[in-house]
Amino acid sequence: MPEKKVKTVLIGAKYSKILVKILENQGISVLEIPENPDIAPQTASHADMSVCHLGGNRLAAAGAVYDKLKASAPHGLELIKAAKPQKADYPHDIGLNACILGNRLLHNLKHTDPVIISDADFSGLECHNVRQGYTKCSVCVLKRDRIITSDMGIHSLAGRLGIESLLIKSGHIRLEGYDTGFIGGCCGKLSEGIIAFTGRLHEHPDEKKILAFIEKSNIDIMFLTDEPVFDVGSMIPIQEHSN
Repeated sequence: MPEKKVKTVLIGAKYSKILVKILENQGISVLEIPENPDIAPQTASHADMSVCHLGGNRLAAAGAVYDKLKASAPHGLELIKAAKPQKADYPHDIGLNACILGNRLLHNLKHTDPVIISDADFSGLECHNVRQGYTKCSVCVLKRDRIITSDMGIHSLAGRLGIESLLIKSGHIRLEGYDTGFIGGCCGKLSEGIIAFTGRLHEHPDEKKILAFIEKSNIDIMFLTDEPVFDVGSMIPIQEHSN
């Protein structure tokens, strides 16, 4: 979770035409994730399917994108190659889609890539199992203890862990090739006090609840486009400014 203004975010290359200039105008550089040929084409450019930010300067990256990403990554990032190859079908595509909230890791632990589990053990993270394999996709992280999700299992676990969670209706988020996208896939933190969404939430029936919950979290919202909100596989902050 960023504590200062974000310097660099990860975004899938497919979406760079839409979002890069907008973010650059905010002083934020974009590290593009190349398409991952091992997973479904609809999500091949989704950052949260190919990369997991482990905390600090450490990123776990899918083998299919590791070399290209390492060649373009800014100085100071430590890339760790995923241990298991991915495949297009579920659950063979979800190994890196874990959600880390402070000292807690949420995922379908049966399928979490071993490098993430190993790093969690080393870092002393609590690992909590959920049925939803697309965990990162399913969670809009506002703070370490405040999230938005449409997944009942994640919502229930959050309550038991003392994490305040807003449960919203599923659907109403555009994702080409699928009936719907996920709330976590259409947003990303740009600083401790700012969260960005790819578009407007007008088509979501829980728009007012979402906006009110974010406001109560003392977080401002930036809408990057005036289009209906769409899933890009998250905008993952990986570096922040020093001051």
